[in-house]
Amino acid sequence: MGVRNRQKRRWLTGVFAVIISVLVVLFTRSVSDFNERELSWADINGVIPAVTMHSLYDSVGYNYLSPKEGDWEMEFDSTLASEQYFIVSDGDGVQITYGPNGDHHARATLFQLTRLTTEGAKLPYGRIDDRPAFRHRGVLLDVCRHFFTVEEVKRQLDIMALYKFNVFHWHLTEDQGWRIAMDKYPKLAEVAAFRMYGDSVYGGSYSREQLEDVVAHARGLGIEIIPEIELPGHSQAAIAAYPELGCTGKPLEVATEWGVFKDIYCAGNEHTFELLEDVLDYVCEIFPSKYIHIGGDEAPKYRWEHCAKCQQRIKNEGLKTEEELQSWFNIRIEDYVATKGKQIIGWDEILEGGLSPNATVQSWRGFEGGIQAAEQGHDAIMSPTSHAYFDYPISSIDVPKVYAYDPVPQDLDPMLSEHILGGECNLWSERIPNIETLDRRFLPRGLAMAEVLWSYPQERNYEAFWNRLQQHYSLLEAMGYSYDVEQVPVDLQSYNESTEDEIELHVIANPAFENLEIDVQSSTGVVIGNRVRFIDAGAHSVSVQPKRDDRPMGPLLEYDFALHQGLLTHSCLTSPPTPPYSGTPDISLANGVLGSTNFRDGNWLGYFGPDFFSGHFEWKEKYIIDSVKINFLQSRLSWILIPEVVYTDIYVQSDVIERYHWDRDVSVEEEGTFIHTMTLAPTGGFSPTNSIHFEIPNTERLAINHPAAGQRVWHFLDEVQIYGRPYRN
Repeated sequence: MGVRNRQKRRWLTGVFAVIISVLVVLFTRSVSDFNERELSWADINGVIPAVTMHSLYDSVGYNYLSPKEGDWEMEFDSTLASEQYFIVSDGDGVQITYGPNGDHHARATLFQLTRLTTEGAKLPYGRIDDRPAFRHRGVLLDVCRHFFTVEEVKRQLDIMALYKFNVFHWHLTEDQGWRIAMDKYPKLAEVAAFRMYGDSVYGGSYSREQLEDVVAHARGLGIEIIPEIELPGHSQAAIAAYPELGCTGKPLEVATEWGVFKDIYCAGNEHTFELLEDVLDYVCEIFPSKYIHIGGDEAPKYRWEHCAKCQQRIKNEGLKTEEELQSWFNIRIEDYVATKGKQIIGWDEILEGGLSPNATVQSWRGFEGGIQAAEQGHDAIMSPTSHAYFDYPISSIDVPKVYAYDPVPQDLDPMLSEHILGGECNLWSERIPNIETLDRRFLPRGLAMAEVLWSYPQERNYEAFWNRLQQHYSLLEAMGYSYDVEQVPVDLQSYNESTEDEIELHVIANPAFENLEIDVQSSTGVVIGNRVRFIDAGAHSVSVQPKRDDRPMGPLLEYDFALHQGLLTHSCLTSPPTPPYSGTPDISLANGVLGSTNFRDGNWLGYFGPDFFSGHFEWKEKYIIDSVKINFLQSRLSWILIPEVVYTDIYVQSDVIERYHWDRDVSVEEEGTFIHTMTLAPTGGFSPTNSIHFEIPNTERLAINHPAAGQRVWHFLDEVQIYGRPYRN
């Protein structure tokens, strides 16, 4: 192994072969044109993730790297660390020396260099020494909420390999769909793999041949696939196929919405374990990874509490609580997985009730789960919602936030940091219904996460990364990938101008950062450049298309507004909202900006029971109020319901109050996520007033038929819209 083997090898395999065919067409130029380019060693700085070390030799010279052929030599060196590689450029050409899987990363680096220049790279005489900081650099893809084909999964693997991710966490079972076809359990593919989606049947599953095809594709890219088989919760699809797996034994439908469901695998039924062991046998045969992810998150104990078999299991095993029953469930599965020579990973809920002896914890509810696991001597993978949930929009997690992320918690004893294996970015598909959305959720944030997991915090510089990132957008386009902007692209400001009888709402949309242009449009307002003027009372909208170099950056953005007399008031909250849903930082109740169906967009005030809403509006002069409108959000399976009642106090005089109440006029059983407007417009109108007070109690709990029965609910409102006119004696 120590003798250099001069035999040339084709390095572009899998995705790289496809990419090269595209690039040959795109970048065909004469050799004379190419030779005229003078490139510097600094071109290495275009690589993402940034290479760890590089240095020039004293001798001056270059080697040409062409996308048309792989003219370098490769040698495996067993003494090198896993994923480490060296690239040496000298008078003898370009030589690559690599440790286990290091060849894949060397190829990724050289491929990027060929593309980040016009036709190829002029590699100066020198040496690259590159290796990752973390050994677990993962991407989770949920194919259950929305199904992605084999080719689409391979496409995701391809872009992961180019940026040196090495773990593909494949979420294969869920309430909304089971994706593994098995001959022994045909209903898993016939029933559990499909659900109603609108008016049509939606879903699909992967055959053994298809699963093995994806595994082989990933192996060729140096990527390990960790399959996830959710248990004991998030199992409604499997129970729909085989009702005897649940506590009630009654027929169920595959879940059609997103949320947490109370029907989970029955822990007291031996048939549950027979099926799960058969599934695990099958999965272990297909996936060579040493890990099996068992989920373990969001498993309500309602059914177990009311199941005679589960209660008998608690008694027989000498357990005290349902949490201990889940720990027993996990340990039994772990023991079985161990007979296959594998270990389990579980979400941080597996810490509850006692951790399995050899389990690895994936911490998603912040950093605490990873800290707790490490302190107990267990390995941990960090994917907190704050930094790693890429199904969240850019407004919640932008590229600077991802880049500032450190997988090693600050509160962790440095002596225990070796237990932090690395991290993952999670692509849950509730809000990722197609491949273009998948691209935009992953890119460019995935490139930031790639560098975070490859390097140490002291090695990172956001400005340098941002400059390198700009070079990669043309690469992504050439490969057919879509991408979003790095940050919220629009700095949106609104203000009102008023006269005695009229009010206007003005909206200004500015680019939020350099190197960005925006195109502003509105069908209901007067547009002048980046400004929009609204003069009519009621609802309005503005669309904004961010652009860079006349090229769309991210999707078309839609913003909704309301012009109403409430904008003229002094308004204030008299009860604090429940963090983090605190609305806008300026005027939470009356700024004219309405919320979207994404309750994380920053425009919603959230109140989690028993918190309640109260707010106050006051004018300098009296107004005749014709109607009051409040938008509420409902997303039943996210525990967000329209309130049962809204109280409105009209102050006629300082000591005289007229109280009105609105009763809920939409069913809390209605599924989906939608905005509902409650309107109060009493016959004869309100008495003239200069002061209105609102109260919305929140005493409800989720009904018995809800998957999370008994839990407190959320109320969300975005703007109190008050329509009226000045009072004239």
